Amino acid sequence: MKRRKIGSGLLPSLLSARLGCARQSRKRASALLSLALSFTLCISTDCWCQTQLSLQDCLSYVLNNNLKLKTARNQGLQARQAITENRAKLLPQLNGFASFDDNFEPPVSATDQSDNGAPYYITHTLQYAAGMGIQLSMPLYDQTLLTSMQLVKQASEMSVLQEEKVSEDLLENTAKMYFMAQVTHEQISLIEKNIQSLTELRDQTYALGENGMALEVDLQRVDLNLSRLRTSKDNAMLMLQQQYNSLKYIMDYPAEKDFSVTDVDISQIQQTKAYGMSYDLPELKLLRQSVKMAATQLQMTKHGYIPSLSLTGFLQWNAWTGDLKRWGSGYPDNKLWDSYGLGVSLRIPIFDSLDKRSKIRKGKLDVANAELELQDTQRDMQVQYDNALNERASALQNYQREKEAYELAQEVYNVTSDQYTEGVATMTAVLQDQMNVNQAMSGYLDAYLSYRLANLAILKLSGQLNNLLK
Repeated sequence: MKRRKIGSGLLPSLLSARLGCARQSRKRASALLSLALSFTLCISTDCWCQTQLSLQDCLSYVLNNNLKLKTARNQGLQARQAITENRAKLLPQLNGFASFDDNFEPPVSATDQSDNGAPYYITHTLQYAAGMGIQLSMPLYDQTLLTSMQLVKQASEMSVLQEEKVSEDLLENTAKMYFMAQVTHEQISLIEKNIQSLTELRDQTYALGENGMALEVDLQRVDLNLSRLRTSKDNAMLMLQQQYNSLKYIMDYPAEKDFSVTDVDISQIQQTKAYGMSYDLPELKLLRQSVKMAATQLQMTKHGYIPSLSLTGFLQWNAWTGDLKRWGSGYPDNKLWDSYGLGVSLRIPIFDSLDKRSKIRKGKLDVANAELELQDTQRDMQVQYDNALNERASALQNYQREKEAYELAQEVYNVTSDQYTEGVATMTAVLQDQMNVNQAMSGYLDAYLSYRLANLAILKLSGQLNNLLK
């Protein structure tokens, strides 16, 4: 690289004049660059100029449109229909019937008539017989059936709890993805500022190089850093688009429509009060319901030893003839013989080859396993809550340190940049400080996101997730 030689006596005045021109050029370039970057950013993302949705908007949308939640609600409706279906088994059942028999070889019956001197009295059955009527049946007492009704109601309650769990999972996943999109959005904005700052430095370096006061390699070093920053921006833009796609999927938002998240001020954080782990979480309520259902299933098996009592009844009409032509021709065969009656039916279990005994033993193990799973899950969630508290405390400390480091790195870079303009600092020092700014920015953003996610975990485990909707 070649540098022009300038006389020592003229250097201060020439340097001042050239730097003045460079500053004016830099201001004009900065204004144009800001406008161009804003326009480019809006066009390239194609979503920042679209509808802006707050976190509350996204959460409300997902609760109204998510397909998994709709499926869970439909399953709840099915469970409630099952209650009606099983309740019908306790009500009277009426069944109509009709029959017609053609006895090709009618049977006969013999009656002992020895008292009258004849050995037998032979009765011939008519060839044709028809009948119709109504049958009634209704359980009067069936403890197994009553317990099964209780089990169906518990299954309906389980479906409601499952819907609640799906809802909370969606709220958590939506908020998590929304926070990530906000941080990525802010990352792109900070990268844009760094690009703008480095572009101004490039203009200064170019102006100095034109006047023989900077080396060409310095300009190449700036271009190399600019290329790296633009690559970082492209990667962040791709990540942001993927996060928006994930949000659209969770929310069941139309893929052809675009929206943007709200801006976030990463210099400020809000801390959620820790009220302790909630024992009323959907996961725990589901497990408690599983214990209850297992106990009810065991009880229903035991009730299989209890006798059951049912009410029966019938109303029917019968007709017989030896010749079909006689029906409907005024013969006595047209007469319908009616009969009706009521009764009770008692069923007493005696021996079932030890089937119920095996089921009872299995049912006891099911109850024990359900209780163990509940205890294990409670302990696991308590550990998760304690870990979330520790993670949030650690993330808060990291956030404060990274924030100070970023602010300090930015100040150092500004000083070094001014010193380079004045000919005191080298380009290597400026670029090194600029790299320090990028690293500090990355740590700053990661610490902020880690804090938000740890805080979200505490909200979930403490049962305050619905506060995000407020």
